[in-house]
Amino acid sequence: MHNKIDVRGIQLDQALTLLEQALTAEKHASLEILSSEQENTTALLKALADHGASCEVLQAEEGQTIIASFAAEQVMKQKSYVVGSDTLGKGDDVIGHKLMNAFFNVSSDYEQAPASIFFMNTAAKLCVEGADALAALQKLEEKGTEIIVCGTCLDFFGIKDKLAVGRIGTMHDLIGIYHNQKEVISL
Repeated sequence: MHNKIDVRGIQLDQALTLLEQALTAEKHASLEILSSEQENTTALLKALADHGASCEVLQAEEGQTIIASFAAEQVMKQKSYVVGSDTLGKGDDVIGHKLMNAFFNVSSDYEQAPASIFFMNTAAKLCVEGADALAALQKLEEKGTEIIVCGTCLDFFGIKDKLAVGRIGTMHDLIGIYHNQKEVISL
């Protein structure tokens, strides 16, 4: 989707607020921004880069036009998953296991991949030898997703030596995800 915003003649803080609103309202394939102040253009370019956009600036008599493009994989770089169980949803564990495996199998077929996935509690079991979701998680890792598995959880379940995808992580990794990612999705 393409969107256009006009920040000509307004203060920098208002321009940045309009940009944030446009970026959070929905995901765009591209965004065109009309700016009349060089200071605004520079700040907007930095904000767009922070959102993973590649930008081109066109000069015009009335100011600058920024054309920002967002690749699908760039949009997902802003997202991480935190998985706290080897089941998806509440209720029956048998269907919950099937749903969790289906989630990762289908997710791995998409071109987009999240920046990271942190597995804790029983979700650590999804990352070991013989796990139904293992091939899908390895595929996501090949696409650039960082797979992090709670070391304390692996120890608790006695499966640390069976880890087959990702790396052993700590609470520092989990807190880093919450502090540094634009969007964290809990499963």
